[in-house]
Amino acid sequence: MKTFNTVSNLIAAGLMLFFSIPKLIGVEKSVQGFEQFQSLVPIDPTIFRVFTGIVELTIAILLIIYTIKGINNLGKLAYFLLLATMIGGLTMEFFARPKPEMMLVVIAVLLSALSIYKLKLLLKK
Repeated sequence: MKTFNTVSNLIAAGLMLFFSIPKLIGVEKSVQGFEQFQSLVPIDPTIFRVFTGIVELTIAILLIIYTIKGINNLGKLAYFLLLATMIGGLTMEFFARPKPEMMLVVIAVLLSALSIYKLKLLLKK
């Protein structure tokens, strides 16, 4: 079980790193995606993209530190933020994008389920 927890933490952190970096460096596909979201979120798409990238990077860092240090409250914070971010991502996919990217939807659903599972475990401790 300890191996599953460690591996799942690192996979979630890796995915957050994978998704944050294109937002932070301004990869064209990411820029275009956030321009689509302008209809739902009345914020400058560049500010929203960078903010989202910073949040995702923060989640990745929190998950890595939690995996190393095992601090329960840090895990709770990391997985709460991850769940909130995935719910926000799903909202954007279904209500702001002309056609949802199904791979992103699947990843967001899986990370949401993992977050709920981890939060239940962490709240029992």
